[in-house]
Amino acid sequence: METYSDKLSIDTPENILLDAEIAGFGSRFVAALTDYIIISILLVGMTWLFISSNIKGSAILAFYYISIFLITWGYHLIFELVWNGQTPGKRRAGIRIIQSNGLPVTVNAILIRNIIRLFDFLPFFYGLGLVMLFATKRTQRLGDLAARTVVIREQRQVTLQTLKEDMRVQYIYVKTIDPIPSFIQIDQLTKDDRHRVVDYLQRRSKMANDTGLSDMLARQLAQKMGIDSFAMANVARQPDILLEQIARAFEINEHLQEETV
Repeated sequence: METYSDKLSIDTPENILLDAEIAGFGSRFVAALTDYIIISILLVGMTWLFISSNIKGSAILAFYYISIFLITWGYHLIFELVWNGQTPGKRRAGIRIIQSNGLPVTVNAILIRNIIRLFDFLPFFYGLGLVMLFATKRTQRLGDLAARTVVIREQRQVTLQTLKEDMRVQYIYVKTIDPIPSFIQIDQLTKDDRHRVVDYLQRRSKMANDTGLSDMLARQLAQKMGIDSFAMANVARQPDILLEQIARAFEINEHLQEETV
């Protein structure tokens, strides 16, 4: 039996190591229970329509059995395709299917996962599937192993409060009492630019190697702000200083706007 791990380490193309939380048995049980309650309601409704229908014959019987098959097997397939790795149950439980390398789940992976689902039911209701959930390192059933997928917890819902918390930066080169240089013109930048800066500054301590990401980002933003060649030379030497100054300028501007409200 593999050693259980509740984290999935993802190495991004920028060599930034990120962690995603593996969905445990409890959240997957809640998701499965919700989904199968919905499936049961659909099956009962289809059966009631069939019994109450006055139309008889082999054609209607074949239609009934095909409908039952499509509901039981197609439910997960359709929702996971449309909702990018989620069903109503998974959405309620706050979990999602992704590839084991951290990328969004593919159509082929969803197809393989749902074909193998039939074997997970052996010898009775999710018998083999449950065994595999507890036996594998990343809580994967047979379908996950075959499709190379893993189920992770979604990041918490973004609210105004969590957004403010997420925008906090730990400054290394810039002091909060330092004046912002006049060439930092954040009115030339967008909210997306701020998120890029903050995202880098929050993750830089986790970077395995110096990838030049800070230099590239600083140069792009310096050009947008119209920084002259002399200041650009300083940016090239210490790009993190410029990025921290930009982040601090946004913070000051945000505080001023809150005071005027």
